[in-house]
Amino acid sequence: MNVLSNVRLCRGHYLMRLGGREFPPTLPGQFVQLQCRVPGEQPGWSAVEVAPGDWPKPTGRELTDAEPLLRRPLSLAGRYDTEFDVELDIIYSVVGTGTAWLARAGQGDEISLLGPLGNAFAISESKPRAALVGGGVGIPPMIYLASAMQAAGKRAVAFCGARSADMLPITLTPSQFGQFGVDSVIATDDGSLGWKGFVSEPLAAWLDAMDAPDRQAVVYACGPEPMMRAVAEICIARNVECQVSLERHMACGMGTCQSCVCKTKSDAEQGWSYKLCCTDGPVFNARDLIW
Repeated sequence: MNVLSNVRLCRGHYLMRLGGREFPPTLPGQFVQLQCRVPGEQPGWSAVEVAPGDWPKPTGRELTDAEPLLRRPLSLAGRYDTEFDVELDIIYSVVGTGTAWLARAGQGDEISLLGPLGNAFAISESKPRAALVGGGVGIPPMIYLASAMQAAGKRAVAFCGARSADMLPITLTPSQFGQFGVDSVIATDDGSLGWKGFVSEPLAAWLDAMDAPDRQAVVYACGPEPMMRAVAEICIARNVECQVSLERHMACGMGTCQSCVCKTKSDAEQGWSYKLCCTDGPVFNARDLIW
């Protein structure tokens, strides 16, 4: 797909919109694997002569240049289908070589991606309300989920957490959530914007203000694992359904490398088993996880 735009949202976070003639159907919660190098260019493998006692010197671009070999897994922040094209939104944080390469991509550049991968968030038919809880780069899939909530006729509130106002990867005027009729609650660790403290705190207050939240609401969460664990504990204590999207290092995204395991409850003799975030997830029922 081609880069339509690549703009900075805040300190360290960017919004990239990709466009193409077609792309398979996608759902909120799924992710794609982006190749952070020019498509079609493969690393050139060649023999390197090494004298006795010397260390070999890397020569391939995947080792010497800022273009990594492995793809990067990134969640979808939105999808827009037109009569002739498909547009995908991806919000990412620059944390290393791969995402730094993405930040340098400009309009018209071609980027290779695989997807959609993984499972998706399940929208309850019986419960009319939803809380979309995102922390940092866990916020993007909640934007995509907000569009699905609007289409399903659900009342949703987005709870967005960040360390500080300048690290919040969304715009507020206009709000990405507001376009789907979803109100936003902002929480920052330092109190520079919105609620001062963890985003799980206003979520708990929202649930406690509701009559029988277990029969009315579903909570969806994505972000740092301590945040998701706190959200899960809040929901389990109130018997509220909670779905979480786990973040793991994924080399392949398709279950081949077995690098993204997580521990889940099971009927096995030891009481638990491993599952893969890329194929069994990334979305799991919070009650099934062993944190």
